[in-house]
Amino acid sequence: MKKMTGKMAMAMAGLMAFGTMGTGVTAMAAEDGDVVTIKFMHKGPKPDNWDAVYAKYEEEYMDEVGVALDITWVEHADYKDKLNLEITSGNDWDLVFDASWVQLKNLAPEGYYADLSSYFNNPDEYPGLAKAFSEEVMEANIWFDKMCYIPLFETYGNGIPVVWYRKDWAKDWGVGTDGQINSYDEMEQYWQAAKDAGVIPYGATQARGFFQQLSVRGEAQEGSAQAGLQSFSSAGLTIWTYVKDGELVGYAVEGSGDENFKDFPEGWNHDFGADRYEKFANWQDAGYIDPDSLSVTDCGTPFEAGLNASIVGTLDDYVADMKYVDSWKAAGDDDAELGYFVYVDSIRDKEEGAIPTDRSGNNGLAIPTTSTKIDATMKFLDWMFGSQEAHDLIQYGIEGTDFAYGEEEGTVDVLSDYNSQFGGYGMTWNPTYALLGTYYDDETLAYRRYELEDSTFVTMPVTGFHFDTSDVDLATSVAQCKAVTDMVATVKLHGIRVDGYGNSYDTIKEMLKANVDEAMENGGQEVVDALVEQLTAYLASK
Repeated sequence: MKKMTGKMAMAMAGLMAFGTMGTGVTAMAAEDGDVVTIKFMHKGPKPDNWDAVYAKYEEEYMDEVGVALDITWVEHADYKDKLNLEITSGNDWDLVFDASWVQLKNLAPEGYYADLSSYFNNPDEYPGLAKAFSEEVMEANIWFDKMCYIPLFETYGNGIPVVWYRKDWAKDWGVGTDGQINSYDEMEQYWQAAKDAGVIPYGATQARGFFQQLSVRGEAQEGSAQAGLQSFSSAGLTIWTYVKDGELVGYAVEGSGDENFKDFPEGWNHDFGADRYEKFANWQDAGYIDPDSLSVTDCGTPFEAGLNASIVGTLDDYVADMKYVDSWKAAGDDDAELGYFVYVDSIRDKEEGAIPTDRSGNNGLAIPTTSTKIDATMKFLDWMFGSQEAHDLIQYGIEGTDFAYGEEEGTVDVLSDYNSQFGGYGMTWNPTYALLGTYYDDETLAYRRYELEDSTFVTMPVTGFHFDTSDVDLATSVAQCKAVTDMVATVKLHGIRVDGYGNSYDTIKEMLKANVDEAMENGGQEVVDALVEQLTAYLASK
């Protein structure tokens, strides 16, 4: 079928007004020669109230912006494969959602996405983009020498990490300060009391185990960024690097043994990243984790049922987890209370520079190089990121129907399911316009505000670097290595000293050392060498 252009294409878009393909454009707007329709592939289903939100945009803003949206809403489970097929096939898209965990690592190095550098740090022509995306942020989100990725995030962190627990039980058992747990010593006291009471102390899923506990985010430790340390993960290997004065002066694979960290700075010249797994093993030996954790897919339901005494998460889970209290009270626990333990000391104390960040976005947008409407697409984004009003229409919906601004500055009262169904991470998230829910209690609201402060974060030694594994031989090495590291990837998170081959070890470190040694002989050395080569070249170019 021949591609339609001009008014014919816009008229056809109007005929599709509210079909399965997307938003549609009214006939009046479609006939306006100044309106350009852009096609956007959105990750996630269409929100119930999107039609009304889009009608509001048409009515109040379309004449000003001159851009209409034709959105294809793709179910989450189908998105990754569909995106790859559509982009590699050269199909007609003007804007797509992508991320390192979707297809960005594969599509960006192959040149499928357009360089957008001229649109950023350009306040005269694109003031909205300049307001929402600083030069530092965009430089940190360059992928393979191109500014082809528009990062979407509200904070540089991944949520305030916590262990959720029954605060009323902690009070009953005499743990903490009036039930508030403030240290791992108190957390262990709580877990022991739960075990003594016949309750599983800590509920975990197969994928998470003890998760990122005893670290900041798994890939970072307290103080590691300030010491010049940063880790990169590939093929199941965690490769720690030591960068000083812009040069790579040391590197070692986590789990490979203390001797490989001898060139690291004082206090870090040992296999520090493996230490936390030994603590996990101690907790496993003490019986604190669900004995069936390797087969569990849902730990929230047992927690709600009173079978688990705690679960791990972040303060992002606040609304969902507070619903557990209603269930507990409905079951007769009138004094039921949910508590959380912020397990990183510096974060718990709200210190500055507590959370390392590379300033990159976990989610983002990209424009295929095949698009002929890049200017129009960026014009729409400039409008959307240009004011709180414009941003909130798309992210939160219609004021008074879908949301209301809270009495306290920077807060929002969500009135419908629109925002949760829309998922701002897929199109609109930005720290300039981040709002916090009115449902938080004072303490939690203080933590969420802390998470939005730039001073909370410390920039990692390296930003803007992305390991390119698209080379065929290197990709093969990655696959071979990962087949080995998979043998310990899950069990180590549960504090289990038996690898996927059935081999038992006296310590987690011995298990990790044996696994890393085997991995390095099966593609791992090639992976590490390639990372070091690319990183060295990247640092030299700065």
